[in-house]
Amino acid sequence: MHVYRIVWEDEPKAREVEILVNYTLESGVVQVGAIRPTKVTLFSEHTPKPTRVLPVHTATGGRLLTEAFLAARATEQTLEEEILAAHAQRDEAIAAAV
Repeated sequence: MHVYRIVWEDEPKAREVEILVNYTLESGVVQVGAIRPTKVTLFSEHTPKPTRVLPVHTATGGRLLTEAFLAARATEQTLEEEILAAHAQRDEAIAAAV
């Protein structure tokens, strides 16, 4: 089991949501197991500094944040494709360093 970390910038609500995605990668196929929001950082409208950091404790809060995140994704790329692309970039960076 692997973990992919996403920081979703929800600008209309002046917040960032940290999300951990549990997944498996086998033979070049990514299978997402769970999407878990872990914390929400709230920002002031007048300054880019965070005003509060709230942990996500409840299943309902996690579900609502997950649904909002998936609905807000403005890309045709699926989450599985995004994770696979991140693996490919990492592999290319490692190969270039050698």
